[in-house]
Amino acid sequence: MTFPRRWLALAVAVIALSSSACNLPTLRQERAKAPTLPQTSFLYASDGSLITTLHAGEDRVVVPFSKIPERLRDAVIAVEDKRFYEHRGIDLKALLRAAYVDATRGRIVEGGSTITQQYVKQAFVGDAQTLSRKIKEAYLAWQLEHRLTKDQILTRYLNMVYFGNGAYGVQAAAQTYFDRPVWELTLGQAALLAGLIRAPNDYDPVSHPVRARLRRDDVLRQMLQQGMITEGAYEHAVAQPVRLFLHPESTQRYLAPYFVDYVKQWFLSNPRFGKTVRDRYNLLFEGGLRITTTLSPRLQREAERAVRSILIYPTDPYAAMTVIDPRTGFVKAMVGGRDYWSTTDRFARVNLATGGTTGRQAGSAFKPFALVAALENGFTPSSPLNASYAAIPLQNGTSWIPQNYDGTAYGTISLETATVDSVNVAYANLELELGHGDPYAGAQKVVEAARRMGIRCCTRTSNPDTPLQAVPSAVLGTNEVNTLEMAAAYGTLATDGFRLQPTPVERITTADGRVIFQANPRPRQVLNPAVAQAADQILQNVVLYGTGAAANIGRPQIGKTGTAQDWHDAWFVGAIPQLVAAVWVGFPQGQIPMAYPTVRIPHVLGGTWPAQIWRTFMVNATRNLPVRNFPTSDVQYVTLRIDVTQGCLANPYTPPQDVQTQQYIAGTEPHLRVCREPTSYQLLTVPSVIGLTQDQAISVLRGSGFEARVVYQPSAQLVGTVIAQAPSAGEPALQTSTVTITVAQAATPRPSATPSPTPSATPTR
Repeated sequence: MTFPRRWLALAVAVIALSSSACNLPTLRQERAKAPTLPQTSFLYASDGSLITTLHAGEDRVVVPFSKIPERLRDAVIAVEDKRFYEHRGIDLKALLRAAYVDATRGRIVEGGSTITQQYVKQAFVGDAQTLSRKIKEAYLAWQLEHRLTKDQILTRYLNMVYFGNGAYGVQAAAQTYFDRPVWELTLGQAALLAGLIRAPNDYDPVSHPVRARLRRDDVLRQMLQQGMITEGAYEHAVAQPVRLFLHPESTQRYLAPYFVDYVKQWFLSNPRFGKTVRDRYNLLFEGGLRITTTLSPRLQREAERAVRSILIYPTDPYAAMTVIDPRTGFVKAMVGGRDYWSTTDRFARVNLATGGTTGRQAGSAFKPFALVAALENGFTPSSPLNASYAAIPLQNGTSWIPQNYDGTAYGTISLETATVDSVNVAYANLELELGHGDPYAGAQKVVEAARRMGIRCCTRTSNPDTPLQAVPSAVLGTNEVNTLEMAAAYGTLATDGFRLQPTPVERITTADGRVIFQANPRPRQVLNPAVAQAADQILQNVVLYGTGAAANIGRPQIGKTGTAQDWHDAWFVGAIPQLVAAVWVGFPQGQIPMAYPTVRIPHVLGGTWPAQIWRTFMVNATRNLPVRNFPTSDVQYVTLRIDVTQGCLANPYTPPQDVQTQQYIAGTEPHLRVCREPTSYQLLTVPSVIGLTQDQAISVLRGSGFEARVVYQPSAQLVGTVIAQAPSAGEPALQTSTVTITVAQAATPRPSATPSPTPSATPTR
């Protein structure tokens, strides 16, 4: 190409620009269409320490002009646009010089674009190699120069430009290559970054250290020539080797990776952060958010240390743990597996704390929900239960016959003992009684209590997300759960019946400080406080005397063990008033029995490794926590006489055989009206009391609706027993009428026929 022809080309360009000016877009139009500048988000622990950063394709942190050192600004201007502060967006001198060089070399060597044009290209028009795009770029650059100051344009450019290795903007570049903020860069480091802009791959200091050093020295030379630095500064800077401070792959690990995954899922599934998942993804990974989580680094380390201290061998099962502050619902720690960073473990990135892909059976750790349901439905801690045998009718016509863990027949035991010793048969019969003979109705009450307390609290962020199944075996924990929801549900017992939604985030702000989320714990009363307190008293005894003794930490605590069928899953869930933790132990590969020789102990029960992990964690977690008691008060009970044939409160005329006496914790009793029928005393059948003791007979008669009159008669029969009654057994008599009973009395001895001896006339001494 000859010189005149180059001028002809320039003239054509000018004509094209003029003729199409009326069709060119305005800066306002382009800004409206331009995507938001992607920025890196930051994840912080509750103490303010940085956990990790989140970004998609572009790692960028926007910084203001005042944070960008002059040496870096000068370095960029020196090599990218030395007339930046002189032109008005288009540098004709540079454009003509570039055109001449490109023409003489026969290829594009210099672009001639100003910093303003480069910013416009990246922000608005793209990099298509067309004349119309170049015209649009120049026109928008000219408009931008009339809207913003030079410093504002330079700041936006430096926060947008790519520096290689995933770093967008000067702050991300400074952190990526030198592990320091941009305002701490040395002159040599600033020059190296400035040199990357033109060709970040060609001058990559990681892959091409020699090229990067030569490019850095060239930038320093141009700064010297343009009077930006002194000869001494130049000599000192070029004498320095290029030292990068890159994080090796192993040190790029961050604290609590399973918790971080949970936070991501919580955010991406939350409609408050965007209408669609894509909207929420863009905000999380490109929105420059500052996310303060609820994580306690100290408790997280203690949780991980507790698991490692018990499950010490590669052949041991896996463990998961979730720790929550029950007073706020804040998730303080989470262990989701063995090693998140493992490259050989196919379960490394599966968060078992939130259920993995299915959740796992809770075993007897589910019994506290049945306990709560029982206390809400007329049972007391001392209510008797058959603990020897149960035959539960199923809908398919067969029966389910549960067994106690050790095969023991306990006889009749109290609800409290059934819980402390985790007696399966007693709890199966409890469910049957809860349903008044229908085990499915009883199961419905159990799972309803579990849901109310927090099970299935977090279906958007954990598995399983299917409803709990109200089947008879539910009382023994055949529903699958995860540690997050189990901790949340037990937390309801630790807070006097108040449930709080578990949350992993305290506060979220945008890069400019605008608050878009602030956690606001809203406790909801889901249990009568007296019910929660009664349950707590029983569950404290589980740890003191029962199956959870291995978890005892010597302060007020509640807890319950759980072992699934064939030892597939083992649990311990427990709480103090300030912390609740749920621990699961098992194999993620499937339902593998944790029995010798698969494991190194005879069987893994909830009272073994899970309880030991819980105790190890809590001993250290509570080191500086004051000892507090659970809320307690004298639990009041209300006794109701219910006509079971009508479902109302018995009136004075209700036949005794229709009356069932129920005792309820005050506040849980049903609100029933007094029966309107019958309206007069009824004819009742007199029961037989002959052969009973006097007290027994009186009790039977009064229980049958009669009064008792006692007469005594000497008899050879057993003294104190009833030998006759009137009316006789089986006869009809009016309700409240009197039945006379005759009670055997010892026979009076007859006088003796032998005469008494004559007394002596003379007394002796």
